[in-house]
Amino acid sequence: MAAKTYSAGEVAAAIGVSRQTLQTWIAKRHIAAPQAVKIGGMIVRHWTKAHIEKARKFKGTLKAGRKRKPKK
Repeated sequence: MAAKTYSAGEVAAAIGVSRQTLQTWIAKRHIAAPQAVKIGGMIVRHWTKAHIEKARKFKGTLKAGRKRKPKK
């Protein structure tokens, strides 16, 4: 029996961030995304509970609020 997998939207909702934030973290290499797989002409990622926990741990390292720009 295969392990349950989740979509990026489900992962984002589970950790309490937007899907765009999740994609930004992946682009900035803050978290590793699962391998992309082509299924029926679409490219999808199969997220597991382990991926969700790693993303949740990364979120826990962040400080609340926006970053301040350094004064010139």
